[in-house]
Order: sequence, then structure tokens, then C-alpha cells
Amino acid sequence: MANSSRDSWEKLLRKQIHSNYGRGWYVIGENSGRTKLTYEYPFDGRKAAKTLSIEWKETNGLEILKAIEFIKPLVQNQNLTLKEASRRWQAQFVGNTKTPNKAWKDFLIIPPKHTYNKKELDKATKEYKAELKASTVDQFMQTKQGLTSKTEKDWYSRIRPFLELISKRNAPKTGEELVKELARDLGDITPDQRKRYIDGWCEILNYGIERHSMPKRWIPPSESIRKELKGSSTRTREEALTPYIEENDLFKLLDDLESSDPEMFLATGLVSIFGLRLAELAVLKVREGNLYVGQVKNNKNTTNQKRKDRRVFAMDLVEKPNLGKKLIHLYKSQLIKLPATILTQINLVQKKNRFGDVGQAFRDQLLKNKVWKEIEKKNKDITPYSLRHRFAHQCHKGSNNPISIKDAAAAMGHKVGTHMSNYGSYTTDLAIEKAFERHAENRIEV
Repeated sequence: MANSSRDSWEKLLRKQIHSNYGRGWYVIGENSGRTKLTYEYPFDGRKAAKTLSIEWKETNGLEILKAIEFIKPLVQNQNLTLKEASRRWQAQFVGNTKTPNKAWKDFLIIPPKHTYNKKELDKATKEYKAELKASTVDQFMQTKQGLTSKTEKDWYSRIRPFLELISKRNAPKTGEELVKELARDLGDITPDQRKRYIDGWCEILNYGIERHSMPKRWIPPSESIRKELKGSSTRTREEALTPYIEENDLFKLLDDLESSDPEMFLATGLVSIFGLRLAELAVLKVREGNLYVGQVKNNKNTTNQKRKDRRVFAMDLVEKPNLGKKLIHLYKSQLIKLPATILTQINLVQKKNRFGDVGQAFRDQLLKNKVWKEIEKKNKDITPYSLRHRFAHQCHKGSNNPISIKDAAAAMGHKVGTHMSNYGSYTTDLAIEKAFERHAENRIEV
């Protein structure tokens, strides 16, 4: 009779698995008394198996179903191995405490608010890192590796009010209610700033549902509601584009830096003449007199890709021919080194697992320069990245034989679409006028 009862609940459990999760998922009790989960891949019939830390007994049927509910999307949608998906389930629903993770704060660990007391700040930061390291739960901020310190802090400013509100006794009960209430407390900020907050909160909600099996009631608001909450930006598409630095301004800037700050002259020259991303100062190599750049992009599209170094080319100033060769020589020979603040951040890249702070160090240094401040007064939209945008502009406008879009994009290390939308769209009235003047001077009869 006992065997009949056991066969009955096992049969019912397998029927529920088949009904809820489809073909390919099987469970069986092992001699150890635990549950063995097997997945059969649909295309080649290959099987993978993993023993779960769930005792094989009738009262654990619901727990087995919940484990498969968590593991299935990781294997089928995110292409994780069954072993890795089971490890994540183990860490999040079993861990050391043997209790399921159902609290948002468990995977939204962030540092305490900034304090100007250095001793207190150092202590708090140390405690935060230890807590993060000891966590058996996948952390949301671990998906944000590679950010600059500033962008990291921006995320903390989104997570804090999220946790404060969701932890209240009378907290909203759905994702839509939560985001609406958070948006009401944003105060008088621009639509662009509101967009970053609202998109961030929606990303957190989706992360909780997809990675931590939070209830479906936390699904973020629809796109139409999000648009209402964000409001309309007063900035046009053209106003949002980054301008390029004009050639005469770059000439003055480099001229000043060469005499007053040779190390920053080298850094600024490399970025502007070779069209580098600011963080790419960390991954430069010289081979046979040519300059090459390593990989600094750290996102889901590039993490597992092994990409060869990209050769970059000099776009010299007309008034400073062969400046590119000079910069390569200075860099390789180390007659002049990069600024100490930038080198410090380069040395910390491996420890921090991000390149962004290298670019931030360059920005901070450049913004102190008096000539740069004069350039900013003339064009309030100018940024340090305008040095890289100058390279793109000169590729297409700086010669009677313009470089093709695909070749310019390849040299700069991005896709043609990115080049067109972010680098190839900005222009000025003067640039348009000059373009038609050059065209008129070189007209041919067709």
C-alpha cells in the first residue's frame, strides 16, 4: 500500500511538471534521498542532470515545482547550463540559512549614503564590500559592472527610494503603483532625468521577477504609462547631440597644454587625433610604429567575445602635420607619461573591473584647463567627448577625399548605425555653408 501511495504522488508530480513546464523536464528520487532533476534538450536529445538539495518526499512536491519554475527560464531563455541554473537556485532559495529569498533588499545591497567623514566612509565602504562578497544571492549591482563611480552612485540614488518605499507598511502592492508613487516624489527635475529614474526602477522590477521569481504583480507599468510619468523632453534631437571641437579651438588647446602640461598634452592629443574613447587610454599598444587599442566595452554583447586589438589612425591638424607620429613616439618611449591621476585609475582597472574611472580622471583633469574653460564659454554643449567627435567630423569633412562611413566607424570601434546616429548627425550652419561652397567650386557637368 505504501508503494502504491508513493507511486501515486510521484505520478501526479510528473504530470504537473509536464503540464506546467512542457516536455523535457524529469524528476526522480535518488538513493541518497534527494531529488534528481533531468533536462532533455529538444533538438539533439542531449540530457543534463543535477541533484537538488530537496528531499524526495510527497510533502516537498510544491518545492520541487517551484525549483523547476526558477531553473527553466535560465536554461531555455538565457542558455545557462543546468548546473549553473541550479547553483543560482541553490544560492537564492536555499543558501546557508535554508530559507527562500523573497525580499527585495536581499538582492539590492548598496553602500550607505555618502558622508564627508572619511573615516566613517571608509569603514562603511569596507563593510559594504564584505556584505556583497558574503552574499549567497545574485546582486542587481553585479549586472552593472564596468560603470564609472558617478554612474554607480546614480544607481544607488534610484535604489534607495525604491527600497524605502517598498519596505513601508502601507507600501504599493503592484509594480505600476510603486513606480507611480516614486515618480510623484521626484520633484522638479527635467524629463530626461525623470526618464533615467523611471527606466531604472522598471529595470529593477524586471530583474526581481526574472532572476528572483518575485510575484508577477510587480511587472512594471506599460510603455504608455511610463511615457506619461516621464513627461516630454524640451530638448530636440539636434540639441541632444554632442558637438565636435572646432579645429582652431583644438589647436589652441593642444598648444597651451604642450607648454603648460605635457602629460595632459599627450592624453588629449591621443584622444583627439586618434578619435579614442576616453577610457581607451588604458589599453593602448604600439606595434611597428602603429597605434592599437584593446577592448574597454564591458556589456552583455561583448563580455564573452574575444576581439582583436583595433588599429587607430591619426587625423592630424592641418597646422600640426605628423602630430600623430609624434604622439605615438612620446607614448612608446615614455619621454612623457600620461597624467598620474589617469595612470592611477589604469592600475586600478583590474581590481575595480571597470574602465570608466579612467575616462572620468581624464575629464576631471581637462575641465581644469583655462583654454578648455574658454571653449566651454563659447559652446555650452561642448564636452570632453567632443574631442572624439572631432575625429568623426574630420573623417568626412576634412578632405576632398572623405573617408567612407564604414571605414570611419571601424576605425572608431563602433557600428555604422552608431556612427550615423551619434557621430554623423551633428552639424552647424557654418559647416553647411562651407560644404556647399566646396561643392560649388568643384562642380562638374553631368
